[in-house]
Amino acid sequence: MDPYQLAFDIALNTDRSLFVTGKAGTGKTTFLHRLKEASRKQMAVVAPTGVAAINAGGTTIHSFFQLPFTPFIPTPEGRKNLVAKSRMRSSRRRVLQELELLVIDEISMVRADLLDAMDATLRHFRYRNNELFGGVQVIFIGDMFQLAPVAKEEEWRLLSRYYQSPYFFHSQAVIQDPPFYIEFEKIYRQTNSSFIRVLNEIRDNSLTDESFRLLEKRYNPLFTPPEEEDYIILTTHNNKADRINAEELDKLEGETYTFEAGIGGDYPERNYPTEPVLELKVGARVMFLRNDTETPRRFYNGKIGVVDAIDDDRIVVRCKEDEYIEVERATWENIGYTVDTETKQVEENVLGKFSQYPLRLAWAITIHKSQGLTFDKAVIDAGMAFAPGQVYVALSRCRSLEGIVLLSKIRPESISTDYQVIDHEKNRQPITAIEQQLADARGVYRLRLLESVFDFTGIARQCKRMLSEMDAIRASFNEETLTHLRDIHGQLQAVDEVAVKFRVQLRSIFHQEPIKEEYLQERLHAAHDFFSEKIDRLIKTLRQSPAKTDSRNHAAEYNEAIQDIFSDLALKKHMLGNMKSDASIEAYFEERNGFVLPSFHVNAYTKSSTARADLSHPGLYRLLVEERDRICEPRDLPIYIVAGSKTLYEMAEYLPQNEKELLQISGFGAVKVEKYGQAFLSIIRSYCEERDLPSRLLEKKASKRKSKEKKQKGDSQRISLELHRAGKNIEEIAEERNLAVSTIGTHLAKYVEKGELDVTDFVSRDRLQLAEEKLRARSPDESMYYALQFDFSNTEIMMILAYHRNRSLSIT
Repeated sequence: MDPYQLAFDIALNTDRSLFVTGKAGTGKTTFLHRLKEASRKQMAVVAPTGVAAINAGGTTIHSFFQLPFTPFIPTPEGRKNLVAKSRMRSSRRRVLQELELLVIDEISMVRADLLDAMDATLRHFRYRNNELFGGVQVIFIGDMFQLAPVAKEEEWRLLSRYYQSPYFFHSQAVIQDPPFYIEFEKIYRQTNSSFIRVLNEIRDNSLTDESFRLLEKRYNPLFTPPEEEDYIILTTHNNKADRINAEELDKLEGETYTFEAGIGGDYPERNYPTEPVLELKVGARVMFLRNDTETPRRFYNGKIGVVDAIDDDRIVVRCKEDEYIEVERATWENIGYTVDTETKQVEENVLGKFSQYPLRLAWAITIHKSQGLTFDKAVIDAGMAFAPGQVYVALSRCRSLEGIVLLSKIRPESISTDYQVIDHEKNRQPITAIEQQLADARGVYRLRLLESVFDFTGIARQCKRMLSEMDAIRASFNEETLTHLRDIHGQLQAVDEVAVKFRVQLRSIFHQEPIKEEYLQERLHAAHDFFSEKIDRLIKTLRQSPAKTDSRNHAAEYNEAIQDIFSDLALKKHMLGNMKSDASIEAYFEERNGFVLPSFHVNAYTKSSTARADLSHPGLYRLLVEERDRICEPRDLPIYIVAGSKTLYEMAEYLPQNEKELLQISGFGAVKVEKYGQAFLSIIRSYCEERDLPSRLLEKKASKRKSKEKKQKGDSQRISLELHRAGKNIEEIAEERNLAVSTIGTHLAKYVEKGELDVTDFVSRDRLQLAEEKLRARSPDESMYYALQFDFSNTEIMMILAYHRNRSLSIT
């Protein structure tokens, strides 16, 4: 198979990571642009530098992942620090969560620790810590024989303890799961076989005497480019290129014309594709910085010419005697990514624009900035400053050996290629071997797409995190809020337990050769009926949200989190309805990309908290709310900083009369009493004096004692045990007690661990034996849960782990 087609097939029809490489001029950039047009996956393009990102039509790695510029240490503590310092906004998190395909261009310049930081970020924010890059397919594009990653001496002293080299292929992520390696071999830029041979030998660090002599013939230290020839000087440093251009421009007579760029929106200066202020004269040598969009194409990125005419809004460039090109302003876009709330599609958004004539003074340019450009004639002035890869980059910009002049000799040490790059290239598989794996990779991908429709674990975790966050600010919400969220979480856990078992069925079907498509459709049809009913119930529960808070910020957090859960469930319902008749990869993307979010509205915000129906003194409650708001609004304080809803309820119900009693109110500590206590106490005292009401704090204490005694008498775990011994199964106990199946499982697992219940009450002996085999076969660094999670339900795993803990206690 043609390498181009094979790369496209892997990118479009599998989720395997892929390294697309090839010599300069082999069409890697063309592949990227075609992939952006053809892929139906949720896709983002990133690159290590601003200019590379703009050229690739994407954004920078650091911007997309919100990463610091400091080295990343690939340890648990390093990953923890990275996440703790991340300032990932919810919109950015959503992009990461929806992402399916990540393209990294100019991968040769990406350092190993930066790639591992990307891996750690995706795992964390996609909540898939056990999957490489959080389950995102990654395509690396670049040539390792070109510009290398930069690691300062002090940075490498730190990183060398963890990495064999700074190259991306020595990152822990790539070592864990090496990508398919496909090299594009057909060269489009050069056609002369002798020159191609010289470039290949430089690239492979195998320059022959014959090729060295060919290069020496191009050495001419006294060469001065003729005025009529379109030579460009390639240097190693910016200041030298700028000086040459300024000096040559000054030599020209005539008026200097200044053209300022139009810059709008968010467009960082470091990403400018050309000068924000362009100075030109008639006769100035210039280089085009864009490919022409017209047909036939008049110019390309790197084409050189001379300014023939200028006026205020018109520049004419002459490239040949009879070729005159009228240049118009071009626009470069700074791209960002968001998720459309209606379709859940990752979309490119234009954050800013840079409009300027696509020209640069072209007497000289740095080798670094020449990467990706093509020249007919070049003077290479690199002196002794060649770094690994620079010789190859400089020479490979040119179409022919005859168009090259060397102002300094190329010494053998200048063309040495890092042996680690050469060794890495030797590891690539033959194309035929990759072709043989492609069919299996397609099947695995199809299975994973189907499994994703029946995977509720992520939504359940999302709900659990929301429950935890709301619990931390419970004083800001009414009491029904946590009850409502616990109900949603319980439903999600129950659905996920069944979904885990169904995913095991799917794997069993796909392990058969050939796959029984009729049976697969039968199972998908049955799954649709079951899960659709459960999702409908969940969506109905979400729509009936009783949550109320008078904090705008907390209401916004709650509304967004509930909306996210609804969006995920609505998408699953949509996919279930359509995939029961067609379970192909093509059908999956057709349906997923055709999804439109149904209408949904929940608003937890109420300008002032509504008093509970059972509150004894609603009038006092309203007075306390007004006082709380009077304190908060001028200072722009969140309401929970002063007094949340629960705090106000208790003050209005138990009528504290002094600071000592106020300390017994939930949410009031010594600092709050000192700051705000007298303001609330004066209102409560006035209210009580008018109505001759005493403090009721003693009733609050008695209520707490009674609640504690009741809890001690009615031990929840023991009740579950009694019901189990009475012959009820876990699902029946959960229904009777109005608790989640997982909660009952946790109760009974405690008694398996203590030895009071037999594990075979919940896991058959055959299943227990299978679990033992799985645990014996796991790797030393693999957790017991991970070894079991794909073949056992959550309840079974809970009981098996409890059984193992019991055995460990028995041994000790």
